[in-house]
Amino acid sequence: MPYKDIILEKKDNIATLTINRPEKMNAMTLETREELVAALTDVSEDDDMRVLVLTGAGDRAFCAGVDVSVMSSRIAGQEEELNRKKITQRMGFQVPIIRKIRVPTIAAINGVAAGMGISFIAACDIRIASEKARFSCAWVNRGLVPDGAATFLLPQIIGIEKALELFYTGAVIDAAEALRIGLVGRVVPPEQLMPTVMELAEKIAANPPIPLELAKYGVYRGLRSDIETALDYENYAVKVCTGTEDYKEGVQAFMEKRKPQFKGR
Repeated sequence: MPYKDIILEKKDNIATLTINRPEKMNAMTLETREELVAALTDVSEDDDMRVLVLTGAGDRAFCAGVDVSVMSSRIAGQEEELNRKKITQRMGFQVPIIRKIRVPTIAAINGVAAGMGISFIAACDIRIASEKARFSCAWVNRGLVPDGAATFLLPQIIGIEKALELFYTGAVIDAAEALRIGLVGRVVPPEQLMPTVMELAEKIAANPPIPLELAKYGVYRGLRSDIETALDYENYAVKVCTGTEDYKEGVQAFMEKRKPQFKGR
């Protein structure tokens, strides 16, 4: 489908999804969110895709949250056209899709990540930031509570105390502080952001996708289970993997001392 607010590129088993509203600091409207969901569904259903990179257009922002003009219109009492979907749809409905998408995800944080932008990066598996990146749980500054599942996701990454401090204050932190508290895993110069992200994406994409998918599912499933349940799942996942062509290729390549060529089967 044609997109207005996002760009979806696919190359060498890697999908790059760019929020493309740089003049609005890549802030989200409902239409942007729906395009995002459509693109995520596209990637998830494409067996050739093995990694997803999520980023923002331009060098100012990754995603600055919800478009303020949307909030202003509501405050002014301007009616928006409603339908059943808009009435019943949860706010932040796209965030669980980022977390649950089958392929590994990398957030390439090129600038400001605030509000919903925090939820997006928290839903990704790996977060790499430019030195210019800034982060803010800005909801409280607008008289709001966190949404987009931030109250669920962020404490898993940086701990309860630090997450609540950011929620309570709405403070802006820089990339160095984000690295210190574990919000991001790596900080690089701006010009090195996408090369660094793509280098990692290529390393991941070179591996067999079925074990990657099962490992990702197992980790997030484990957050809400116990060690015995984790062992049961791992036993199931190992049996799935040993029935694949990629497993046979991996063992054979090891014995022949060569680089394996995984096909995702």
